Amino acid sequence: MNSVAVPTSPSTAKPRALQRLAEHVAQIHYEELPAEAIQSVRRVVLDFLGVTLGGYRTPLGQLASAYAVTNNPPASPQLSATLIGDGRSATLEGAAWANAVMSCILGMSDSHRLCSHVASEVVPTALAVGQAVGLDGRSFISAIAAGYDVFGAIQPVVKAPQRVRGLDHKGQVGSLAAAAVAAKAWGLNAQQIGNAVALAADMACGTEQYTFDAGHTDTEGLTAGFGVRNGINAAGLAAFGFRGPPGALDGPYGYFHAFGDGFDSTYLDQLGKISMVATTGLKPHSGCRHVHPCVDATQALLSQAKPPLDEITEIEIGTYKSAVTPAFRINPHPEDVDAAGYSLPATVAVVLARGSWYREDIESYAAPACQRLWPLVRTYVDPEIDAAHPQKNGCVVRVTLRDGTRLEGRIEYAKGEPENMLTTDELYSKFRRVVGSLLTPAQIEEIFDLVDHLDQLDDITPLLRMTVPL
Repeated sequence: MNSVAVPTSPSTAKPRALQRLAEHVAQIHYEELPAEAIQSVRRVVLDFLGVTLGGYRTPLGQLASAYAVTNNPPASPQLSATLIGDGRSATLEGAAWANAVMSCILGMSDSHRLCSHVASEVVPTALAVGQAVGLDGRSFISAIAAGYDVFGAIQPVVKAPQRVRGLDHKGQVGSLAAAAVAAKAWGLNAQQIGNAVALAADMACGTEQYTFDAGHTDTEGLTAGFGVRNGINAAGLAAFGFRGPPGALDGPYGYFHAFGDGFDSTYLDQLGKISMVATTGLKPHSGCRHVHPCVDATQALLSQAKPPLDEITEIEIGTYKSAVTPAFRINPHPEDVDAAGYSLPATVAVVLARGSWYREDIESYAAPACQRLWPLVRTYVDPEIDAAHPQKNGCVVRVTLRDGTRLEGRIEYAKGEPENMLTTDELYSKFRRVVGSLLTPAQIEEIFDLVDHLDQLDDITPLLRMTVPL
């Protein structure tokens, strides 16, 4: 009978991964954060509030809010937080869960090239616990920066194997990062922070089956909610005195082994050298981030000439491998709007027809003019673009007309990446568009001002209160 090799435990001669991570989180102070990290937190918070308010306006957002207040009524002000857009209160776990879910509905939350979507787990956790304890703006910023660093130390190592296994990062590493954020916001010490992260490692959850069953499930956003709920619960347990295993990350059966291919300290060794929040991107479009390079390349083409749709005979999309696999990403006949949000043929058709890729644009995916274009699309992996990924997420779109004319649009970085960041005006424009008429213009301007002076707030609660319609 063949025996199974059990991974060996790292040497105890030096601090283990969990201890190193917890000590780093405990030692993060606003005064020592680089200016670009602080500015990035401001932008992330504003973006999160906007897309969450936009999500609240949808039927699924209303359902999430109703569920939270019905099933998670607050017991005391110290254990309650506000639902964004709704204004009612729920338990910390309930409010953070609902806010996380709502932030994912539009498909416009932040997108980090190493860690994917982070704000949906980190920001609602910091807001909920921060409101409960009356956290000041600088401590709030520090907690969010810490959450991004935890994501950055773990997610890049497990990202590839988890994708193969179908695990979703929002409920997986999201649970661990949310635990660190909650513990940091509660003012726990390094040992307690470590216990919170370790306990959360045993709560890690979620699969990406929703990408294959788009249109038939709500779990894409729910998974982010599971992550924040797990994290706050784990931090509460640690604060109460419960312990997690010291080898929760690098032990023989720790997180890196159980959910990845084994312990790798590459990104852990970068703690304190790189602020992960400073390198996150913000999404200017709706839908899957992997279709955004196609959106931008198509818009680049349209900026040169707008081809008559009925004259188009061929469309080519050259991009990187992850943008065309699995097969649902090149589905030439998406059956509903959610599936269209992942489909490159639907993407290029809609953008050629409408010029943009917001939720309302995607909803037009089945218009006759768009459907005519679907079978004309050929997607392929461009060797040069693929070799540069993930550092760059480029795309080239070529359109051939009936008279033989060929038009081309090409980009190296999708709009919103750190190298091609949204301007402040573009971020404000996105906020206004997704929020719509839910808030008054005066409220929106007040939110802009509060976020711009986030480090000067004695208590972050006014920021949440301003998200409630008058």
